[in-house]
Amino acid sequence: MNKNLRHHLASKIAKDAKHEIDKSEEQDGPFHSLLEGLTVLREQYFKLEQEIFGNAPKNTDTVRLEAIQVAAVATRIAMMVSPVPDIPNRHKIFP
Repeated sequence: MNKNLRHHLASKIAKDAKHEIDKSEEQDGPFHSLLEGLTVLREQYFKLEQEIFGNAPKNTDTVRLEAIQVAAVATRIAMMVSPVPDIPNRHKIFP
């Protein structure tokens, strides 16, 4: 896969993962602990694994969605342990 296509796909997947993060935060709120995040990540990974290894024919749209959901949950966990960046006017973004 050439670099331009790889960057285009990665950008689209990142956008879709951000959408999944927003959707899950709105529906379920933030994780209360790293353990809760890990539990959700394992559940999402298991769904992806079943989609890939299951007996049914592979639906690439479903595999893609499950993989994006795994990425979104992993990103939420990474965000929990990431320092807040030094952003100018951060008080307007993080009240």
